[in-house]
Amino acid sequence: MNRRKIVQTAAATGLLVGTAMVPASQRKKTPRDFTGPFYPVDPRNRTNDLISGTPRSEVLHLSGRVLAPNGAPFEGALVDIWQADPEGRYKHPRDRGQDRLLEEFLYSGEAATDACGEFAFRTYVPGRYGSRPAQHIHYKVWVQGREVLTSQVYFDELGGDRGFARSSEAAALQTVRLVQVDDDNVRASIDIVI
Repeated sequence: MNRRKIVQTAAATGLLVGTAMVPASQRKKTPRDFTGPFYPVDPRNRTNDLISGTPRSEVLHLSGRVLAPNGAPFEGALVDIWQADPEGRYKHPRDRGQDRLLEEFLYSGEAATDACGEFAFRTYVPGRYGSRPAQHIHYKVWVQGREVLTSQVYFDELGGDRGFARSSEAAALQTVRLVQVDDDNVRASIDIVI
């Protein structure tokens, strides 16, 4: 069964349960995860739309909320993401294939949370690469200019964390489901608790 069919089946059977449904009194803090070797060295792209031209791969609409453990939203938090392109390449001098980077893709971006603590990105579904077969997106959360969390998002339908999260409990808090919007777009949402 292909990924698109799995996502459609999960949606139809009501299996798409996110952290938004967890009562506030039970919210656990999002676990820290590795920054990885490819945190951007260039100035940050101050946009939440990482695709600057015509998309040539499946587009991911990643949204979420930054919350306190009691469920209160963090307005004005900055969510800073970086990731591999669909071919598994990072825009970083230490990664191979810098001559084959996608021209329309920015590889990193940022979004500020609104009054409800919500943020959104338009990006690509990240590809896998040999040393890290778990498809993922790295992120940092900044509050008042101070880094408060570095973590990663994994995707259930793409194999989850494949054992790369720090623990099984961490993996459960970092893994989200992909929902097929149409042939070219998927969406996913995560609550980040700091």
